[in-house]
Amino acid sequence: MKKKLFLAFAGLIMTLAFCGKSFAGEVDILVDKLVEKGILTPVEAQIILDETKHEVAKELAKGEASTAPEWTQRIKVKGDVRFRTQYESGKHISSGSHHRLRERIRARLGVEGKVVDSLYGGIRIATGSDDDPRSTNQTLTDVFEKWDIWFDQGYIRWEPKADWLDPIQESTKIWLGKFPNPFVTTALMWDGDINPEGIGLQYISPAFGSRYGMRPIQLYGNFAMMWLDEESGSDWEQMLFGYQGGVKMDVFEDWGSKLDLALGYYTAANVKGKTLEWSAGTNGLDASGNLEHDFDMVDIVLKLDNKRIFDLEMPHGFYTDFLWNVSAPKDNFGWLAGTYIGKKKPKKPGDWKLYGEYRYLQEDAVLDVLPDSDFYGYDYDGGGSGVGGGTNGQGFVLGANYALLKNTVLGLKYYYTDPIKSGDAHNSYMSLLQADVSVKF
Repeated sequence: MKKKLFLAFAGLIMTLAFCGKSFAGEVDILVDKLVEKGILTPVEAQIILDETKHEVAKELAKGEASTAPEWTQRIKVKGDVRFRTQYESGKHISSGSHHRLRERIRARLGVEGKVVDSLYGGIRIATGSDDDPRSTNQTLTDVFEKWDIWFDQGYIRWEPKADWLDPIQESTKIWLGKFPNPFVTTALMWDGDINPEGIGLQYISPAFGSRYGMRPIQLYGNFAMMWLDEESGSDWEQMLFGYQGGVKMDVFEDWGSKLDLALGYYTAANVKGKTLEWSAGTNGLDASGNLEHDFDMVDIVLKLDNKRIFDLEMPHGFYTDFLWNVSAPKDNFGWLAGTYIGKKKPKKPGDWKLYGEYRYLQEDAVLDVLPDSDFYGYDYDGGGSGVGGGTNGQGFVLGANYALLKNTVLGLKYYYTDPIKSGDAHNSYMSLLQADVSVKF
């Protein structure tokens, strides 16, 4: 009898929680009264309250809660703010000095709305000292001046759902506009702030293999047609086409390991003999100062993430990237190798991560508008001077992250680079130290 009463009151309370704010706000009082009358035990009361909160959260996430306006359940808002102290040293700093110290802030705010089932639209704004596609940092300068706000993303995303698409429909995304990078990447080829513009497609298969005694396997494919430059009066626009296929699978069961292997091919159309906006100027150039070669790049990325080291709970991983521009006759290769220990993405208080990697990127391995802007490349013809995000550079990156509070992370990162070949090899190193405080919401 008591069990039936418990279930009846539980159902009544959960129903009231969904009816509206006036009822939901009285749930705690009602439960306390039921405990006071001896109808519910304190343990049963806590179970009901926990289950009610859980169910309300689920309904809100699905956009089906009756207690919130319908339009609010179709909108998702997220953002982040980062405060950075940055110290640069070396012979060839752009300011002409051997040292530079500055404070920089990055702030981003994104909104995504569900238009109809399976169709979404999103925008994101961000800070930035200019419209550089590889940086959303705002340097603190010019006597407290106000900052510009830039549109960092603006896209339509379609996740098609139809009976004839089963079983792929839950894992297909089509992007239009300026959208997050759809490829599996490392900083060797792609700066993390770049948001491609054009058309993108992502697909990942359902897991299979376990029925045949194999570890679960997923296959995926990514594609994008990206605009680099548009020229009025020309039929030959500068474009970048990307094709990538890969496999994700569980390996080394004792270590809880997951492997991600991706093979990509990127071809830049109509760039030979042209100069691209935001070029670092470190690719090989012809006598007119334009790109000397085409860029048809093969990229192999491998990532291995582990949850344990034998019986010790200790997340860690390894990753590598090999890059080859088959259209350049020389100086056309790049590679990266890195490792980490700790949480891959620290979020909860006490989470930490230590990591390190080595990069080697020859002059014409990749278009110099793409790589990590914090890693220095060098203009060989210009005497070896360093420039952020260029090619013809080699060096290492070391870093540490610690989650001080929920979604509040302290970070320390150090770069050291040298030119692979230089017209002025004497004391041409560059080093960069970054200390960050980042919060996400």
